[in-house]
Amino acid sequence: MKVFLFIIFFTVTVFSQELDNLLKEYESSSKNSLETLNEKMGYVLVYTKEELELMQYNNLADVLKEIPSSNSNINRFGLNTISLSGSKTDVTGFFRLYINDHEVSSIYNQSPSLTWLQMPVSMIDHIEVYYGEGSFTLGNETGIQFIRVYTKSAKKENGNEIKTIHSNKNSNSQSFTHSSILENGWGYLLHFTNNNNNSYKEINFQQVENNLDSQYFFLNLNSQRTNIDIGYSKIKKDIFTGYSSDFVPNDGKLNSDNFFIHASSSFLRDNSLKATLSYDINNFEYEEENDQGLFIVPNVDLTNPFLSTSYFKEDLKLEKINASLSKEFKVGKHEIFTAISLKDKKYKVKNRESNLDKNIAQYNDYDEEKIYSFMIQDDYELFDNFHLIGNYKIDKYHRAGQDLDDETQSLYRVGAIYLPTDYLGFKSFYTKSYIPPTFYNIDFKDKKLSTINTQKYKYHNIEGVLSLGNSKLNIDYYKVKIDDFAYLTPIGFINIQDQVKTSGVIFDYEYKFDKNNKIKLNYYTSNLNRNYTNSNRGGYLKYMGKYQNIDYFASLIYKNSYEYLDVEVDDSYNLNLGFTYYYTKNLSFSLKGENLLNKPTASLFTATSFSPMKGLTSEHIALDDYERKVLFSIRWLF
Repeated sequence: MKVFLFIIFFTVTVFSQELDNLLKEYESSSKNSLETLNEKMGYVLVYTKEELELMQYNNLADVLKEIPSSNSNINRFGLNTISLSGSKTDVTGFFRLYINDHEVSSIYNQSPSLTWLQMPVSMIDHIEVYYGEGSFTLGNETGIQFIRVYTKSAKKENGNEIKTIHSNKNSNSQSFTHSSILENGWGYLLHFTNNNNNSYKEINFQQVENNLDSQYFFLNLNSQRTNIDIGYSKIKKDIFTGYSSDFVPNDGKLNSDNFFIHASSSFLRDNSLKATLSYDINNFEYEEENDQGLFIVPNVDLTNPFLSTSYFKEDLKLEKINASLSKEFKVGKHEIFTAISLKDKKYKVKNRESNLDKNIAQYNDYDEEKIYSFMIQDDYELFDNFHLIGNYKIDKYHRAGQDLDDETQSLYRVGAIYLPTDYLGFKSFYTKSYIPPTFYNIDFKDKKLSTINTQKYKYHNIEGVLSLGNSKLNIDYYKVKIDDFAYLTPIGFINIQDQVKTSGVIFDYEYKFDKNNKIKLNYYTSNLNRNYTNSNRGGYLKYMGKYQNIDYFASLIYKNSYEYLDVEVDDSYNLNLGFTYYYTKNLSFSLKGENLLNKPTASLFTATSFSPMKGLTSEHIALDDYERKVLFSIRWLF
């Protein structure tokens, strides 16, 4: 494969003629994100507003199905989640989700899957997916992949939109967007979406419900120097397989309310001084009942198999406050960015009970964490076409309780951007960073352990980009090494002693037939020094275009097969077709078919039980991540 990719790269380079300027190609491929795109962050994918509309993505999870070198699956609660290529881990902390400048991953477990991963595309302007470290100029969180969603704004929309979607699976969605620019220079955008999704699986000849009702509210207020984002999401759903020891719970519910407000303001004549302040709160309720037992790690007593949990309920409240101050300035050929920040996370158990204990309360005394950070970045222009990038950040943690020690962690990143010609460019970065333990890691740690250590990783990538007329070729090679990887065993989290290693290549090609029609081809492959629990190779072929008053698209997303213990998962071929008819410029009708070949990806599920006769046992199955369906939508702009 590496030889094949090199031949393509060499051939195109040798025979390239009449090439566009590479930087202009960057701009044309991401014209809706010129204000936000940060090439200094390494390899990046951009989904423009035009592409999001042409491809008829309904929510963010639809987009993430095709992201290279990762897998989009469903977890035990029936929620969409993302994992590193080759693995299926419901919660890792390696993926971070931002809405504009605000990070919305879970306060409890760092996962973006609980609510906002299903946010409607009707509120999104464009999406940028960064591979590498992002806790510098793009936010104050560590991770490997950063999904940055930029919402629509009044200055681009300045109008109203109503959209409704219905599917043949009795699911539906309604959204409303209103935006306006006021005479005093302020603008505002208001968005609301209501979703009703009905779904179920047949497991052990029984029907397991996965119905989901969700609402999303978003308000953006902005002026020349100030921006305020207010977001609220609410979900009510079935618990799917939950914690049940046989995959089939008797009953249960999952409710989650999430609210955030994020304010930022720029100062000085050149807006180079920026202050931000944000507040998040998440109220989470969970309830499950199963006659065959529930295996919830903190509640299981492995010394007494006769005590079995059959009912569990909890009510949690999580809060986060984040404040930062940053400054950009230029000294000679150095462009310097520096910032300080303070973050405070709180975790409160309002109620937690089971059939064995009516007052479980907290599992440990780790219920608050304060983080003080300082960061600096230097972009040095060695030559007009050669930039050296250096980043450094230090984080100091103060933690409540005795289960997790205070600590100081540092991370750094060095790299270069080189444009040897107007049509050829290279980027390479090396990062040393970490993922801290979460409230979830400590709650669900193996009871034999006193704590969970910080995961430390090294990430290196090199990327080549070639612009050839109407073509653009991108090849990225990456290598990741992780020490003290936090792995969830049947009896709780442990730190893996051996180093986890993964590497891979991403090949991406785009060709524009004309200004209205283009094709995209992507293929990736990866290696992992552990047993594969998910697809490790895949790609997609997408064609999208316009003809008169009709938009159309076709896409085929591929994920390879894999085998784990006694479970075999077949290759996935997700075929999607659709078109949009514009009755007028402002009124359109769309029809879309999803997973038309009925060959979706599938996820591994494990049910663990503990009994006097059999002791500790686990059963593994694979369940499809999505189903075949047809959707019809109407969109009205006014």
